[in-house]
Formats: sequence, structure tokens, C-alpha cells
Amino acid sequence: MTNEVADQAHEKRSNLALWVLTASFFIPAFLAYIYFYYGDRPAIKSNGELIIPVVDIHTLGMTGTAGAELSEEELTPHWRMLYFVGSSCDSSCQTSLYNMRQINIGIGKYQDRVNHGIVHLAEPDEAFVELIEKEHKAAGRIYTTIDKISSITELEANPSQLQSIYLVDPLGNIMMHFPKDLEPKLINKDMNKLLKVSRLR
Repeated sequence: MTNEVADQAHEKRSNLALWVLTASFFIPAFLAYIYFYYGDRPAIKSNGELIIPVVDIHTLGMTGTAGAELSEEELTPHWRMLYFVGSSCDSSCQTSLYNMRQINIGIGKYQDRVNHGIVHLAEPDEAFVELIEKEHKAAGRIYTTIDKISSITELEANPSQLQSIYLVDPLGNIMMHFPKDLEPKLINKDMNKLLKVSRLR
């Protein structure tokens, strides 16, 4: 009889141990599920404006300085900031080009993952060419025409005067734009956040 009682006690302890082991796996998962759907989570906020749906850069008819269609390697695979501009570069344009260059420098250890470029919507005038040669030699230069970028102009408050800096991911998706009045440090903050979490090059 004593052995039977001992066996029952041992069985109860074994069952209890099994339930404890099972609970140790499922309770944390259950709590994580509850927290994910109902817990307090910080809002994910960007300073730039997300473009939904994204614009495929390949649809914008971009060419190089010699008029040849850009290769896949020239369009991708880096992150890229782009500024669209006509034949001349006014003070607002000059400020944006300066900011874009400084942001590229300011992202520090991520510099090699990002480049920046000027998208010419018309042949640049002499003063603009001189400005590029003097201050923006590191900027890539791309050409297209205003009629080929309707998917971009519709994002602007004034479609005849594009003044945002556009961000392209390494897959060639134009996925965010930064309005001209946005402080460079806020653009820099977005860039660092994206580059930190992105698995893309």
C-alpha cells in the first residue's frame, strides 16, 4: 500500500513538472502576443513624407549626360537622394543641393551606402553648370523631361516647381520625399534611422 501511495505521489510530481515545463514555453508566447496587439508601443514616425504606392525609378525615362539610357547598375543598388530641377538653379535650388550634399556627408559611417544626384529636366544654363563644377562634382547627373515624371509632380504642392528631395531605395523605388522647408537635421535623422534598420545595401 505504501508503495502504491509513493507511486501516485511520484506520478503527481511528474505531471506537475510536465505542466510547469509546458507553461514555461506557452505563457511567455501568450504574453508576447497580448503585448504585441494590445500593449503600449511607440509610434513609428518619419519626418519625410512616405510615397504610397512607391514610384519605380525605371518608369521615369532617365538617361545619362550622353543621352544613353541608364543601366541597372547606374540606377541601383544604393540609397540615393535626388533633386529634380529645370535649366536654372535659383536660391532655393542651391540651398537644397547644399543640404543634400551635407546630409550625405553627415550620415557618417553610412556614407558608402548613399549617393546623391541632380535630375535635370532641361539642359542646365551656364551659371548652373558652373555651380555644379564648383560645388557639386560629387553629385550624379541624370536627365529626363517634365512630361515623363507625372508620378512625381503630382506629389508636389506646386507641380511646376519641384522643390523636394526624393529618396530612392536600393531596389529603385522612390519611397519618400522631404519638403523643401524641412530642416536638414530632420532629414539626417530619417536617413540614419532607415539605414540602421534596413537590410538593403
